[in-house]
Amino acid sequence: MRTAFLGAYGYGNLGDELCLIEALQSFPTAEAHAFSVNAAWTLRCVPGLQGCFPDGEAMLALAPARIVFGGGMFGVVDAFRYWMPFLARAMAQGTEIHLHNLGVAWLLKDRSWLDATAHHVFANLASLSVRDPLSAERLAEAGLARLPRLTFFPEARIAPDPDLAVALLGPPDLGGARQGGPPLLGLSIIPSPLMRDCLRHDAARVRAVLAEFAGHAVVPIVSTVHIDSAEEDDLTGAADFLRDFLPDAPIAAPLLLDRAHWQAEMTPRRLKGLIARCDVLVTQRKHNAIHAIGAGVRVIGLHPLIDNSLRRTFVTLANDLPKGSRCVGLDEVPPPEPVAE
Repeated sequence: MRTAFLGAYGYGNLGDELCLIEALQSFPTAEAHAFSVNAAWTLRCVPGLQGCFPDGEAMLALAPARIVFGGGMFGVVDAFRYWMPFLARAMAQGTEIHLHNLGVAWLLKDRSWLDATAHHVFANLASLSVRDPLSAERLAEAGLARLPRLTFFPEARIAPDPDLAVALLGPPDLGGARQGGPPLLGLSIIPSPLMRDCLRHDAARVRAVLAEFAGHAVVPIVSTVHIDSAEEDDLTGAADFLRDFLPDAPIAAPLLLDRAHWQAEMTPRRLKGLIARCDVLVTQRKHNAIHAIGAGVRVIGLHPLIDNSLRRTFVTLANDLPKGSRCVGLDEVPPPEPVAE
């Protein structure tokens, strides 16, 4: 069987390629091809692919027997609008269509994509699943009568690759961190304008969270270096956060802040191998939190309070959270001044 996998692949976000690894495990196939805007990147990150294709017409030319539409936060209006006509054409030719492990955004801002073609595709899917309860609600809000199965972030179970962690941190001791070294604090921050506002206005809360980890060495956890968005460059996010909040903290593996090294060496499973070596992870990236939860590492989510992306992840995986894990929401504006009486 030839299977085509659709997702937000090749953009430089290891969380998306992690979802592709999980999809390959859930839908084993003799021949796997994936959509990607950067085929070399996706092929390096995801062993087992035979190739990549750049658009819907190229996918149809492959004549897949099965299409798996998923991969990270791919249940968004733009993705549905583009791919639904191609899914409908493939379905008419007898192709199985699976919408798998979707993260679904709020869809009501633009219903123009939800036409007769889209309703036909949803009504005739071979399977439909979403990763969290809020995604199921989003589909129901859009007027889709079919309820999806919940997957609860199955990519949390992807096995880590420890090789890069051993190369950069040395072999682990029986406690899990480093032989004779300090405890390790993983750090992952997105340098978006909203997060920068939160870090500036809620700096006292951030420092209160970090106070517990004095004496830890920092492991920069970089999961995204986006191909066309400076706001999604975790190398910048980590470096700026270290400068502003942890200027004296030792860096356990400085090479993790090297852009060329990251591009050449990092993969989803190697990233999980690094997170698995940390004593605790402070992260704004949901898939880094998922890695930590899957590896049994305590995780503290640090995120803008008005953004539910990380919070819905913690809620979905609440039964699996390592002891001491929590989500810390930050305000993006200063608190109001008290009114004098």
